[in-house]
Amino acid sequence: MSLSEGVSRSIRFKKYASGAITANALAVSATDLDGSSGGQILRRVASTLNLAKDTYQSNEVRTDRQIQDFRHGVKRATGNVSGELSPGTWFDFIEAACRATKSSAVSLSNTDLTSVVSDSAGTFTFAGGDPIALGLRTGDIIRFASLATSANNATNFLVTGFSGSSNRIVSVYPAPVTDAVADTSFTVTSNGTSGKAVFIPSSGFVSRKFGVEIYSSDVDVSQLFTECRVGGFTMQLPATGMGTMEVPFMGRDMEVADGGSAPFFVAPSAETTTGCIAAVNGLLRLNGSTIGVITGMNIQMNLNPSSDAVVGQNFVPEIFLGRASVTGQLTAFFQDKTMINYFRNETEISVLAYLTASSAANSDAISVYLPRLKVGGADVATTGEGGQQITMPFTALKGLGTALGDEATTIRVVDTAAS
Repeated sequence: MSLSEGVSRSIRFKKYASGAITANALAVSATDLDGSSGGQILRRVASTLNLAKDTYQSNEVRTDRQIQDFRHGVKRATGNVSGELSPGTWFDFIEAACRATKSSAVSLSNTDLTSVVSDSAGTFTFAGGDPIALGLRTGDIIRFASLATSANNATNFLVTGFSGSSNRIVSVYPAPVTDAVADTSFTVTSNGTSGKAVFIPSSGFVSRKFGVEIYSSDVDVSQLFTECRVGGFTMQLPATGMGTMEVPFMGRDMEVADGGSAPFFVAPSAETTTGCIAAVNGLLRLNGSTIGVITGMNIQMNLNPSSDAVVGQNFVPEIFLGRASVTGQLTAFFQDKTMINYFRNETEISVLAYLTASSAANSDAISVYLPRLKVGGADVATTGEGGQQITMPFTALKGLGTALGDEATTIRVVDTAAS
């Protein structure tokens, strides 16, 4: 008999048609997952998803001095899936963690904005319309087409701010090639050309649940973790090496199958093929300024999922999600008092990260915008003879939505490869 190898295990997932959970009944996978067709194979490094049960041991005092009984109680699926960060791969889970509905790319043209000129100082200036009112936001990744200056076409430009009359001066990174002659025939599209954006809303929250299957093809065994809610995510961005992503799940049950019943998802979509994120590519802006001394960053959203037992059934009636707690940490080379004073003076700052999958001008990319956060420390370690580092843990807060191009949210994510 074969023994299973990790290389032969694949992870597949699919959203349920409804995110609601029935308190006194488990979902029926064959119908509630819209059958076994579809699904998506997920690129991964590891998974700790498993079925856990409460257990109870008898405390009866007996003259034979032995344990009389041991019982199983309520069951839950718990654990996480982790992998390298790549555009288009993890966005479904980010959307679920935000409890929001993703928005599609905004496409504008000279009909909306009249004309545009570019400046190598880092701006595009439109002659008409209001880019914010028309849907552009800080953190968007925009691309132009049909500009006379071809170098500015099919190129990612990260929106870093708005100014001027009717917000028509749009600051971007990288700086475009200067073209002082107004272009009156062009299109500009956010989120790359067809990507998605999502942020935590203030109301209208959406509940989602997933079926997550781990299939071992070498031994033909399937473990389907059912009615799984996303409990948040952790994004790690080291200065060198690949960015990573970890998504925790909490579900209600696990189904096991083999032979003709395995795998459950019989025709899943193939893994995404986008490049992996390396934090050395891209940009990091701290409080509106580009920072070149950051040595690492991590962002964690924790929804604190819980699932309490009830009498009369061995599965939980609901998986409750708490408020979105977004925390993280920045590490940087120590160069002046600026970052220390962010902590000393309890200064509210912002973080905008732009992460690309390659060095190409139109690379698949992800942006993460935290419009309002406070630093919880500024520890400058005194070690060795080389560069000294400052460590700054932070807590992100709900943005006020009053700054130009900002949503009233804690975090906004754009993914040019999301669908």
